[in-house]
Amino acid sequence: MYKYYNANPSHEIIGDCVVRAISTALGIEYYKVLNMLYKNSNYFNCDMLVKDCYQKIFDDYGLTQYTPNNKKTVKDVAEDFRDDILIIRIPGHLTTSVYNCIMDIWDCSDEIVDTFWVVS
Repeated sequence: MYKYYNANPSHEIIGDCVVRAISTALGIEYYKVLNMLYKNSNYFNCDMLVKDCYQKIFDDYGLTQYTPNNKKTVKDVAEDFRDDILIIRIPGHLTTSVYNCIMDIWDCSDEIVDTFWVVS
């Protein structure tokens, strides 16, 4: 199932999917996530919206990473982990599934997942 949700406090439609996904999945205030990513980007000398930068947050919060072994879609992964909160990565985008509900500013249900993290 998909539900429109924009964690951006200004409800802007901008390239902030990493911030929105982390904020939604971990229940952390949007600007706090933005600040965490900014600090990581300075420390690791990386763009704050790439995996090398946000992986530190996932590690700090104890998220478990999985890589599907076949062509699973966002919807498939959300259904397989219907009792969990997930951060799901597809090429060029992060999204969130909260108990089998994909929460994002666009419906990416049919996109192929390359990796995902289980929050709970």
